[in-house]
Amino acid sequence: MTRLWPALTAVCLLTLAGTASAREWSFDWGGQGNLSGYYIDQTEVPSNTLNGYGFAAEGKTWGRVKTVTDSGLEIGLRGQLRFQSSEHEFSNDNINGAPDVVDEVWLYIQSAFGRATIGLEDGAADSAGIFSPTVSEINRLDDARAFPLQDPISSSFTAYEPNGAHTRTDLNASGDALKIIYYSPRLIGIQLSASYAPELTRGFNDLFNSNDQADQQSDIWEVGVNYQGSLSAFDVGFYAGYVAGYNEDATVGHTLTIIAAPIIPGPPVPFLTNAFTPGDLEEYGAGAQIAYEGLKVGGSYRVTNIAGGAGLADGGGASVGCGQLAGCVLPDNHTTIWGAGVTYETGPWRVGAEYVNLEEELPRLADGRDLTQDAQGWAGSVGYEFDENARIVAGYQHYAFDGPAGTCVAAPTPVCDTLDANLGYIQTSITF
Repeated sequence: MTRLWPALTAVCLLTLAGTASAREWSFDWGGQGNLSGYYIDQTEVPSNTLNGYGFAAEGKTWGRVKTVTDSGLEIGLRGQLRFQSSEHEFSNDNINGAPDVVDEVWLYIQSAFGRATIGLEDGAADSAGIFSPTVSEINRLDDARAFPLQDPISSSFTAYEPNGAHTRTDLNASGDALKIIYYSPRLIGIQLSASYAPELTRGFNDLFNSNDQADQQSDIWEVGVNYQGSLSAFDVGFYAGYVAGYNEDATVGHTLTIIAAPIIPGPPVPFLTNAFTPGDLEEYGAGAQIAYEGLKVGGSYRVTNIAGGAGLADGGGASVGCGQLAGCVLPDNHTTIWGAGVTYETGPWRVGAEYVNLEEELPRLADGRDLTQDAQGWAGSVGYEFDENARIVAGYQHYAFDGPAGTCVAAPTPVCDTLDANLGYIQTSITF
């Protein structure tokens, strides 16, 4: 399949060139800016005092050029750039191949038979997703775009993610890796979608590299189904998705190190896991929302064999995909994440509450123990919309993490997998 990419790309470019004279091209653009300020009360270690406040900033700008042929075929190119502080990078994928400032770029062709795209974009299962309603898309618990909670044992800002634990229910394995996607027309409220990413990369170079990388996932297929409709006075939506990939070069006898409390009471120490062979990617999920007038209720659920539920690892070292626990695809362990939320909107005001829960099964330790990393959070928020382009949100969040070490200390072995945190925030957002 990889050999088809040069030809497919050429066909797409020729299609654009061939339609340029059919009708004039049009261009539109826009963007968004978000700034959040936080009061943070979280577990600390004595040797590393953290700030009790923080900020997160993000700006995005997008542009699209398109044309419509005489036969009604719409052809276009869309790109989006992002400018972020460190606190806004929590949910970015870790896939190499393109500058961090490039968020998404994709070419599309749309007709009465659906839409096909090629480029850097979320996969079919992720794009189909329906999740719990929220007042703030930026400071939500499920797949937070801004996350100021800091690892207490890090000297500079590092988002807190013990053993890779990442509370997100979207099927985000392939991130914005280069892929082909097809979306069907929506019939009787149902839209089907499918995508294929031949390599875990955001660039073209790796597509034509035949060298397999140790424990890196490739040939990632996704399917999704999304329904949106009405039932009496209720608006109803649900989705389901499935993702599968292939380990290019599995490392037999691979081991990882996990810091845990010993069987005999004492300070936590590093333990080796049993030897295992990293597996093939598999994750699935579903979600639903119901709306009645200003009230919305919904939730979503995800099971993945990516340790912690974050994006796939794409690092260096002997094992590209499993050099560390976070992002490693495990053969016999899963991370289960679910969330639920409710919002009510009246006039320019919106209020809401949400909850998220994560349970990560860790690889079996060499001493025979099966341990878990757990996380949960709940939040409440209120937002006011000045107009369609400006809004402000204030909210409160509580997080609780509980891991195999059961503590947060800087010595003798630095480890922090158990933590409580309370956050208050004010967020301002503008669109243009």
